[in-house]
Amino acid sequence: MHMLDPWQLRTFLAAVAAASFRRAAQELALSPSTVTAQIKALEQTVGAQLFARTGNRVTVTEHGRRLAGYARRLLDLEAETRQRLAADCDEPATLTVRLSESLGRVLVPAILPAFRRRFPGLPLTLTTHSRQGLVRDLRQGGVDCGIVLGEPYVAQGVAMTVIHREPLVAVVAPGDGLAGRGRIGPADLAGREVLLTRHVWSNRDRITRALDRAGVAPAAVTESSSLEILLRCAAAGQGVALAPRLAVAEEARAGRLALLAWDDAPLFAAVTVMELAGRVSGAAQCAFLDLVRQQLANDASGLSLP
Repeated sequence: MHMLDPWQLRTFLAAVAAASFRRAAQELALSPSTVTAQIKALEQTVGAQLFARTGNRVTVTEHGRRLAGYARRLLDLEAETRQRLAADCDEPATLTVRLSESLGRVLVPAILPAFRRRFPGLPLTLTTHSRQGLVRDLRQGGVDCGIVLGEPYVAQGVAMTVIHREPLVAVVAPGDGLAGRGRIGPADLAGREVLLTRHVWSNRDRITRALDRAGVAPAAVTESSSLEILLRCAAAGQGVALAPRLAVAEEARAGRLALLAWDDAPLFAAVTVMELAGRVSGAAQCAFLDLVRQQLANDASGLSLP
């Protein structure tokens, strides 16, 4: 049997995850014909059909399911090998960081000048999307580290550290009757549309308990993975959003939104750094993360709640 091509394996795993060659092509920024050719070449190498094709739909065969487990292990080993060898280098060749978009749009403009003074020519890639999930991207070397809004969880081979806890605030349109109050409590949500992003889902139980204690219920709850969508809804007067303060501070300073402190037990969104466990971080990664920590501290001290 010929050696397995890592790029073909990555394409194969993307197709398995997406259950579609077309969607895999979109994820990998390839043409559908390239994905098809990669899969056919891999099938020839292993001597087995990996997908059953019916029209535009593909289903993983039993051979494909078995290969998927081996492929992940092989790519993890390849990534670990490259990272171990790279750890011996004085300077990294590149730096790739995965950030949640709401963090990136606030932090990156503030820290990039200082980063560039120290690493003026280093190729830096900032991504807000994980092709196969951040944990898998870390294991396979697709990214060097991740900075996300969310509580840490257990993932084999990945170290997660909370570096900051950002207060959640309520957000309403400037003309909303609550806008001049400065603070908002659970009772104020009675009969209102409540807009929640995934950054506050870990607080969902606490919010629900607070509403129960107050004996009130919102008119409806709308959830979205896009903070931008919900902020636009709030700005249009369609509800009360709960969001990390740093993510909405600029809109509030511009007068497009009004922020209100949550007048109950404080709510926070964790800022979590995710790195490959046991990997020695390069100088550029350490510098980037230090600048992020400093900027979060500066933002926390420079922006007071209403």
